[in-house]
Amino acid sequence: MSGTKASTTSTRRHEILVVAARVFADKGIMNATVRDIGQEVGILSGSLYHHFESKDQMIEEVLRPVVDDLDVRFGRIVDTVDDPLERVRQVMLVSFAEAAQRPEQARIFRNDAHHFAEISRLAFVETQRLGLLTMVVDALKAGQQQGRVRPDLDPEVGAVALFDMVFGSTRWLRARGDDMATIGEQLTNVFLTGIAPH
Repeated sequence: MSGTKASTTSTRRHEILVVAARVFADKGIMNATVRDIGQEVGILSGSLYHHFESKDQMIEEVLRPVVDDLDVRFGRIVDTVDDPLERVRQVMLVSFAEAAQRPEQARIFRNDAHHFAEISRLAFVETQRLGLLTMVVDALKAGQQQGRVRPDLDPEVGAVALFDMVFGSTRWLRARGDDMATIGEQLTNVFLTGIAPH
């Protein structure tokens, strides 16, 4: 009986987190309230505290699976790919795949990145974000040194534009019904072509 109750509780928590992800994506993590989530789930906001201690815990649990998955996949790229532009290409393809699988989280990453440092429970997200930006900046700089990336490109601007392209794509790609893997490959090629020397 206790196992059944635990399973029911786990299922309910998952359902709440699915709704919370959508609310956070639509309203922003700072503007969304526990009441908003409760209304969408169909329960009193106070009842959410039977499952979560705070809104910040919900944000953390919405984002942590994505960060953990990406940490593994980006770590594999760092460990196995030496060529800087191939590293950028693989980072983009992995990011497009993740954005396609979890579009609400992608929207949160794109729209609320400037708030991650303000919430102590999201320090892990900010750490990953800065580490990933640094990885791409370093790869673009290495590409410039090899003469394979245009010298007038600011690597930091290029890195930010890369992720804005990836996470911003969720606003329109799903509505078109395109295959995200194919579109991700096309947009990756557009980016790499754009940073090539004239």
